[in-house]
Amino acid sequence: MKLFVLTGFLIAMLLSIPQVLAQVYKWVDEHGKTQYTDRPPPPGVATEKKRFNTKGGTPSSSGASGTNQPQSLSEAREALDKRQVERKEEQSKQQSKAEEDKKKCIEAQTRLRMYTESPRLTVPDGAGGIAYVDDNERQKKIDQATKEIATLCKK
Repeated sequence: MKLFVLTGFLIAMLLSIPQVLAQVYKWVDEHGKTQYTDRPPPPGVATEKKRFNTKGGTPSSSGASGTNQPQSLSEAREALDKRQVERKEEQSKQQSKAEEDKKKCIEAQTRLRMYTESPRLTVPDGAGGIAYVDDNERQKKIDQATKEIATLCKK
C-alpha cells in the first residue's frame, strides 16, 4: 500500500514540474484584447514574457524588444525625434512620387488625346523631315497611352 501511495505521489510531482517552470506570454491581439497564454504568440507580435518565481519574489519580465528600450528620458526623446524625422522623410517621398505620377498621367492623357483626335499624325523622321504615322503605329501608340493611364491615373 505504501508503495502504491509513494508511486502516485512521485507521478503527481513529475506531472507538476512543467507548470512550475511555465512561462506566461502577454500580448495584444489584432482586436486590441490582451491575451495571456503559455504558448508564444504569432510571429511579429510584441510580447511580454513572464517566468514565475516559485521561491517567493517578484516575477521577472522581458519584452520582445527589451534591448531596444531607451534607458533614460533623453534617449527616449532622441528615439522619438528620429522616428518623426523618418516618418516625415517617408511622407515626403510618397508625396513626390504621387506628384510625379500625376504629371506622367497628364502627359499620357495628352498623348492619347493627340493620337485619337489628330486626323493625320506626323512625327520627326530623324533626318530633319517628318513622317506620317500609319494606322497600325497609331493604334500601338493609343494602346501604350491607355496602359500608362491605367497604371498612373489610379483614383
